[in-house]
Amino acid sequence: MRPMRRLPRVDEAPYLIGLPERGDDRTRTRQPWYIAGFVLILGSIILRQPVLVVVGLLVITLGLIPDLWYRFCLSGVVVSRTFSTRHAQIGDEVILTLTVENRKLLPLPRIEIQDEVPETGVTIRGAFLETSVKSLRAQLVNILPLWAFQRVTRRYRMRCLTRGIYAFGPMRVESGDPFGFLEREAQIEAVERLVVYPLIVPVERLGLPSHAPFGERKAPRRFLEDPLRVAGVRAYALGDEPRRIHWKATARAGSLQSKVYESSTYHTLALFVDVRVRDDQILSYDAERLELALCTAASVATWGVENGYAVGLYANGTLAEIDDPAPLHQLTEVEEESDSLRLARIILATSVQPRLAPSTHSGQIVRVQETLARLIPYFAGPIADVITREEARLPFGSTVVYIGSAPALGVPGVVALDRLRRRGHAVVALLTGEEELPEHGVPVIRVGGAETWEQLQREALAEHPDDAEAAETRPTHGLVLERY
Repeated sequence: MRPMRRLPRVDEAPYLIGLPERGDDRTRTRQPWYIAGFVLILGSIILRQPVLVVVGLLVITLGLIPDLWYRFCLSGVVVSRTFSTRHAQIGDEVILTLTVENRKLLPLPRIEIQDEVPETGVTIRGAFLETSVKSLRAQLVNILPLWAFQRVTRRYRMRCLTRGIYAFGPMRVESGDPFGFLEREAQIEAVERLVVYPLIVPVERLGLPSHAPFGERKAPRRFLEDPLRVAGVRAYALGDEPRRIHWKATARAGSLQSKVYESSTYHTLALFVDVRVRDDQILSYDAERLELALCTAASVATWGVENGYAVGLYANGTLAEIDDPAPLHQLTEVEEESDSLRLARIILATSVQPRLAPSTHSGQIVRVQETLARLIPYFAGPIADVITREEARLPFGSTVVYIGSAPALGVPGVVALDRLRRRGHAVVALLTGEEELPEHGVPVIRVGGAETWEQLQREALAEHPDDAEAAETRPTHGLVLERY
């Protein structure tokens, strides 16, 4: 077993590799070479054979050079991995730059760097790719020589095909002596993330009219104060209601202070995204229809913010953490697990469900995109539960849009939407697939199915036909890497 030196995770910085740890047994294997060399030299003196001196020196050299390279080959080696951007859209190109630098006099005849990259849906052109022992991972391999104080930079052009969070790393660095007797490895644990946002298209491509796609607004704009949105504080005025008093500001100022509320001069667009396709927690995942639903949500949210709506987003999936994202297929392909693990996953799913409060700020588009990029359809509960949880918080006259499939919505979801409609909200369902809803009074607009998503994806990659053709034959989640 080769010795492995594990380094702590370092973010946004080069990764410097140091000397091997003390007590390394690999260097002790060279001692017989030194003993044999000195014995030959001593024998040459006793036997008066000059040739044995040359042989002894050669043996000592063969023992010393591998020992020297093993001790110092990775000392002063700096490896860095950077992206041109950490956030991208589908169809964007991101440059991955790998830089290796040798900051010492000792040259390296061979250094090998293996960097873990996503395997599912990843094609690397112009570089060497090996299969990793980890599921859904591959090894991007770079083998090169480094002279003294030399730096080598290699760049790879990545094309983003589908939304998600993609992890790059850790890296394994290996080098050794010129004879290949001893090799040393170091593990760099740093992992970089690339977030790919869902596809955004004009609402007309989804079968929605560009003007008032959800009908006329249910309620006109009104200049009323919203008690849930505090804009600031002011001095207390005679006649202010007790509930307006800001007690924390009063304690700091030493005098009564009152809250100043924002005016409700906007309309609310509440998007309820259903990540399921059927009313089943095990067989409810469909990659193409899910991507179409998320594309629809991102496009409608963008249209809403641009048209002055306060856009809110609610979903019944789970948010993957950016620091430790779980691969989508790895989560959905689990067939058997213990009861305790299943319970832990259910608790996790119910505690980190995505929820974005309505906002008119332009940054809401980015927040919606990042939330949808992190969305995982794992152990998602019924969307009717999410609607019931949020219905009391929706301002009167909100436009409520359900985005998902008819079987996943089911009778409970239809009842929840109909209840919102009777309360004065404008309700519409944007359905993926051809299934019919139960008896209902909710307006329905069909945005398409798996074929629609494939067409939208091809159009997004139309400028790069090779990538578009590759996307048809690979799983929907991935990147295309291209070295130049």
